This record gives sequence, C-alpha cells and structure tokens, in this order.
Amino acid sequence: MEEYLLKVENLCKSFVVEKSLKKKILSFFNKERPEAVKALDNISFNIKSGEILGILGESGSGKSTLARTLMGIHKPDSGSAYLLGKNIFTANKTEKLDIYKNMQMVFQDPYGSLDPRMNIRQILSEPLKIHNIIPKEGIDNFLNKSLEEVGLSKDSLDKYPSEFSGGQRQRIGICRALILNPKLIIADEAVSALDVSVQAQILDLLVKLKEKRGISIIFISHDVAVVRQISSRIILLYHGKIVEEIDSDRLLSDAKHEYSRKLINAALTLRESGINR
Repeated sequence: MEEYLLKVENLCKSFVVEKSLKKKILSFFNKERPEAVKALDNISFNIKSGEILGILGESGSGKSTLARTLMGIHKPDSGSAYLLGKNIFTANKTEKLDIYKNMQMVFQDPYGSLDPRMNIRQILSEPLKIHNIIPKEGIDNFLNKSLEEVGLSKDSLDKYPSEFSGGQRQRIGICRALILNPKLIIADEAVSALDVSVQAQILDLLVKLKEKRGISIIFISHDVAVVRQISSRIILLYHGKIVEEIDSDRLLSDAKHEYSRKLINAALTLRESGINR
C-alpha cells in the first residue's frame, strides 16, 4: 500500500517570454536563446489520503501552474508525479484516463468553467460518458443524489449555468469533480471569486465532503485566512519555489521565511484596517 496518495518530485516548468515581432527577428539574427521564466523550480511535496494540503502564495508564485501541470494541461520540463504509485507524466493514454479519474479539479471561475450551452444534466453526465460509467440506479437518480450532496435541489438538472448564482455554480463545479468518485481534488482558488459569506459555505462543504468521502484536497489560494481555515498543512510558494512547509495552526506563530512573514503581516494589516478582500 502506498504511503502517499500523491508524491511530487523535482517538478520544473518554464514558459518562453513572448516578444514583439521586431524583437523576435533581432533575436533570430543574433542567435539569442529564447528568454524563459521558471514558473516551477524543483517542486517536491506529498499528500496523504484524507488530508487537506494548502498551497499558499501571491499572484505569479506558480500556484495555478502547479495545478495545471499536475492535471496535464501543461507539460512539465522535468520531474515526476505519482498518483497511487503511477507516474502521471509518463503514463500512456489509457493509463492517464484512469489516473485522472482519481484526480479531478475545481476551477477558480464558476462563471467560465461551466459551458453555458449545456444544461446541468449534460455537464454532469459528460465525465461519466468519457469514462464509460453508467450508474446502475439510473442516470437521473444518480445525478440527483450527487446534486443533493453538494446542497442543490433536484430540479437543477434541466437548468443552465446562467440560472444560478456564483456560489451555486461553484457547487455544480464541485459536483462535477466528485461525479467520478476521485481520490484527490485540486481546488485552484475555488472561493476567490465568491462573496465572503459564500466562501464560508463552500469551505464548509469541502470539509464535509472530505470527512464523508475520505478524499484528499489540494487547496490553492493567495488568502492566508482561507488557507489556514481549511488546511491541516501549508506549503508556501514564492517565485516557483517552495520556501516553507508548516502545519496550519503554527503558520502565524512559527513561520520563519522572510516571504512567509511578509505575506502574513500583509494579511493581518488588511484585517486590522477593516479592508475587505
């Protein structure tokens, strides 16, 4: 039995800096190598079954690149990631289909992550069709139970995303991520686009789902308070590097890296001044 659900080792990812046509021509004739930005620099971490791991960092720290690389949206330059002992990046097409059945993602934007041309029945059924899964109890009954689990009514199936609020849309996104019964959910800034009161409801839902299903969650955010609230352990990213790893209940008191302290102090200053995020 694997000690860790997900094991990431020395993950690196760079992006070529876009240049104007003039600069591209000059670089070509001068035989200059394309300029690149290192978004992920030797990232290594593990997550156990049933754990909520927080990934904390400011905009541009590499958080979303990490999520998208693990999900196969970006191809890594080097490094490895093992889910249930299987290497995500070297697996063949059939193996990857099985891997991603066990690792699903909740996206930041509840408005852009749902196809407005599809109703909720179509949105939730799509993963089941891709993985050739037909629930024994009947598709509508299965989908109704899935919606009920995330706090939505049964009459949602024939509606379209435009008929729901932002919080409800994010519940639909969570429902879609859970529909294949995955072992791991990656939530990339899953509450940042929502009102504070709605954020609390979604965070509470994620914790309840973790406890009920025993799933693991990688919770990515720039918000210190939100990450501390939901996570048991936190990794801090800065310029694509892990600068600190610490238990969430020790973050405010024991964080040692200069960047960690600046991030915490900035969050505390905003709270004391009464400025809403």
